[in-house]
Amino acid sequence: MTIAFIGTGSMGGALVAGVLRGDTDPASIIATTRSRESARRLHDRLGVRTAALEDDANANRSAVTEADYVFLGVKPWLMADTLAEITDALRPGTILVSMAAGVSLAQLAEGSGGAPVIRVMPNTPSGIGHGVIALAATADVPEDAVTEVSELLAGAGDVVPMTEDELQTMIGLSGSGVAYFFLLAEELVAAGIAQGMSPDMARRIVVGTASGAGRLLEDTPDPRQLRTAVTSKGGTTHAAITSFAADDFSAIVERAARAASARAREMEAGD
Repeated sequence: MTIAFIGTGSMGGALVAGVLRGDTDPASIIATTRSRESARRLHDRLGVRTAALEDDANANRSAVTEADYVFLGVKPWLMADTLAEITDALRPGTILVSMAAGVSLAQLAEGSGGAPVIRVMPNTPSGIGHGVIALAATADVPEDAVTEVSELLAGAGDVVPMTEDELQTMIGLSGSGVAYFFLLAEELVAAGIAQGMSPDMARRIVVGTASGAGRLLEDTPDPRQLRTAVTSKGGTTHAAITSFAADDFSAIVERAARAASARAREMEAGD
């Protein structure tokens, strides 16, 4: 099996690293980048074959000619041109795997002349092997190919097969959702500083709390149970939760998740 990664930026590099956490031979992967320097760094870090468009304008076409799977990591607005560039160089039966937000399965299939297509939507923890990766496929992708791609990406995190509509919802929950946790951590640090704590101490306490909470969720994946277990009526946590509720925290979170998902749908519609 040979795998090509086209337009290998930070997220593409994270998925390459995830694939290599399995039994995949680095020699079976070829990754293209825009610059010679980024290609060199990627090769030095992961040991995969690399090619730079800076050195060879046909690097993308050359990479896909031997590939069973082609991962597309280019920006959404570059996807149409990239597909036009590589489509006639694909082998029959090659599976395209797109990482681009805002480009639908139908658009990818049309742009590639009807090639079988899988969409994956990773989040940034995929770079450390703890991501959530949504996966949706066109009907003509063989089930064994879906399974193989899921297994390839398992080293990057939890691969969750779903419909394309569910994938849009996932963007609001997890694709963008990582930033919501960072925002809460950021504001908690600021709250500590505002009450006289040093920035270093506030960061240390908040980061440790976030890490511990995440580990508890892994062991007991029921956030409500964990939250109620630590919320004694009349206690300190209850006071904070009551303050959140007074500001309609639930509605704030739902609106934010819906806004991210809605924006993903708008991008697919070309808005």
